[in-house]
Amino acid sequence: MAEMAPLASPSSPRSRRLGRAAQAAILVVGLGALGSIAVQWLFSTAALSAAIVSEIRQMTGLAVVSKGATVLVVLPQPHINISDIELSDASGVIQINARVLKSYLRISALLRGRLEIGSVILNQPEMVVDLDRGPATAPESAIGLAANAAPASPQAKRADEGGLGAVSFIDGAAHLSSRSKRTDFLIDQINVKLDWRKLGAAATANGEARLNGETFSFAARIARPSEVLRGQQSDMSLSVGSPSVTLTTEGVLKGSANPGYAGRIIATAPSLRKLAEAGGYMAPLPGPFEAMTLHCAADIGLSNATFSDLRLRLDGNDFEGVLAVDAAAHPPMVSGTLAANVLSLRPFLSGLPRPLGRDGQWNHDSFDLKPSKLTDIDLRISAARTVLPALEIEDAAVSLMSRNNRLQITLADAKAYGGSINGRAILTLNDEALEVHASGALNGVESGEVAASLLHPWRFAGPATASVDIQGKGASVSDVMRNLEGDANVAFGRGELDGVDLGEALRRIEIKPLALASDIQHGETPFDAAHFKIKIAHGVAAIEDGVLTNSRLILNFKGEADIGEQALNLHGAASPFDKTSDPAPEARQFQFDVAGPWDGLEFVPDARSLIRHSGAAAPLFSPRPHNLKPADGAR
Repeated sequence: MAEMAPLASPSSPRSRRLGRAAQAAILVVGLGALGSIAVQWLFSTAALSAAIVSEIRQMTGLAVVSKGATVLVVLPQPHINISDIELSDASGVIQINARVLKSYLRISALLRGRLEIGSVILNQPEMVVDLDRGPATAPESAIGLAANAAPASPQAKRADEGGLGAVSFIDGAAHLSSRSKRTDFLIDQINVKLDWRKLGAAATANGEARLNGETFSFAARIARPSEVLRGQQSDMSLSVGSPSVTLTTEGVLKGSANPGYAGRIIATAPSLRKLAEAGGYMAPLPGPFEAMTLHCAADIGLSNATFSDLRLRLDGNDFEGVLAVDAAAHPPMVSGTLAANVLSLRPFLSGLPRPLGRDGQWNHDSFDLKPSKLTDIDLRISAARTVLPALEIEDAAVSLMSRNNRLQITLADAKAYGGSINGRAILTLNDEALEVHASGALNGVESGEVAASLLHPWRFAGPATASVDIQGKGASVSDVMRNLEGDANVAFGRGELDGVDLGEALRRIEIKPLALASDIQHGETPFDAAHFKIKIAHGVAAIEDGVLTNSRLILNFKGEADIGEQALNLHGAASPFDKTSDPAPEARQFQFDVAGPWDGLEFVPDARSLIRHSGAAAPLFSPRPHNLKPADGAR
């Protein structure tokens, strides 16, 4: 049986020769066809320009004005270069001036004797977009016909078959503005490719651009842009990357009289503060606001956004809740409700000016008193446990409100060390000074665990009830402290005064009074109740009506605390307590002073009163006999 010769394999030398020959033949025929077709335009730049202008107008509705030369380039890929070109829409939404518009032609259309644009490159385009005008789509254009067709109608189906192309922007800039929304910003170094080959197909955008000095790369895809133009919706995805933020989202883009986007967002940022300020949102809150991770559902409109089902990790704290941004307000408003299991305020307090300088005195460094365009804030934050540098509270509800350079921080009733605590602080910034107004109250808070360090080495321990209202003004922490005004009332329940045993002092004062000066500074004094008042004027706190009592003694004290100089001068007098008798005379009192700088207070028994109790020295302080007459001439 005769054998049939095998067919040449694709990789055989013969097939490769045939392939190259076919390609060469096609190239020769194509170039010949292109050459014959292009002849009609080679000597008529006006015809070339008119053809391109008509094609762009038919697809996009944009009017095109050419002020420069028009050149047809055949190889390596047929395209037409038009220099100094302007594109604009009739409604004035967008205007584009480009140095060169390069239109790449579809070869298949050229072979049929037609000019059809497959893709366009705009070199160094300068774009101006007026967000208050619109719409930008001309009704007679391919995009306009698709937008104006009724959804799911035969007209929509026919319009969606229309072809478009790809547009690339090389080293462009865009100025976007809106008077009604008070928006004005510049995007430059735009290098982006928009690919929308068919009206009924998906559209993609890829590239990078610079905003506020930072370069962002992005990739976006809209599954059915024509449906969005008709007021319907389409699936959309977007990813953004830059040194300041990474973001991915998938959701639905909505078109209508109020267009918007709804989807889930995952975002991270090394500095939330810098990211917000780059977008024009400057929050007057202390703290770093650094590392941020966000997971949420977003509903974003033209001038507002809501972020729900939110999980936010910020500066080591984890929050859940809802946030909203109203960009139409002036200034913009950020509001919401957040909840945390454990809230550490340490990072946020780190952004406040240091209260003390290197010398241990109040900080003299001036505040930054320049008012800025701030974002208004209305936040509610709740936490099961809140941690401060020297305090822990439970079930705290904090509200933050800012408006017109005025920040108000409110702490609602929170549990703290067996009691409750609440307070409010208002900080107002102007050109000359920072004004501070603070008020608060404690109820049954165990003072020994909270304020021991403030009264070292003589500490109060016991449930404290207090109210305070103070205000100050200044250009630095030192100025504010020296200008404080206000008042306070403080009361303690059953507790003890650590560092001195006043009961033992009264018992021994009649036995060894002079020895008390050296060995009285130990032990503690239990008490049933204690209270005092404070009046603050010009940074000096007058301590008034101070009383401490137990079943054996009563302690009366008063004095002054110079807040500006961080110094205390307190005088106390302890005497035996008997409910049935009058207060003890001075001869039975133990008197002492607590004086000095806050970080070096000294307990000093009153030497004169101790000497009076000494048998040997008492005669030196004996009263003058009643029958003693003054010397002649004495008064």
